Amino acid sequence: MGFSLNFMRIGPDAILDADRDGLAAWLAGRELEVAPSTDETHHLRGADGQLRFDGHWTDLHLDPLDREEPVTGGIWSATLSAEECAFVYDLCVAGRMLIMNPQGGPLLLVPGRTHEAADLPESIAASDIAWVDSADELAEALGGGFQRFVEFRDQVTGDASDPV
Repeated sequence: MGFSLNFMRIGPDAILDADRDGLAAWLAGRELEVAPSTDETHHLRGADGQLRFDGHWTDLHLDPLDREEPVTGGIWSATLSAEECAFVYDLCVAGRMLIMNPQGGPLLLVPGRTHEAADLPESIAASDIAWVDSADELAEALGGGFQRFVEFRDQVTGDASDPV
């Protein structure tokens, strides 16, 4: 069980392709590549073979940039550490992607003005959209949802002794 986030570029009624050139340049600048993984997704891999945040492996994934379908990505077990939030923020800005937060509160996060209000589905209330202009703002916007997730996880697992 993890706090998950999805990265994608959207229009009012469809998933659009990410900025592949922006992603490729951003990944090259950090000496990262999109590599197949044992779980049939594609994870980012650096010179040491794995992408890590704060010394721990991450399940952050990104579609191969040479595929025909729109490139999307995500993370299934987000920790929302400062390092992870900075990476996610910069990755999404490079690919002109927004962040969908399935846990809600907010549902959509738009980093670095990668989308305009007209790009977003009309069915999503303005209160479910957070416009964030830095990694710190991203962490702050997700913080409440993460705390609610931890409380839910602890309730389900019966473990309220491990507060975050």
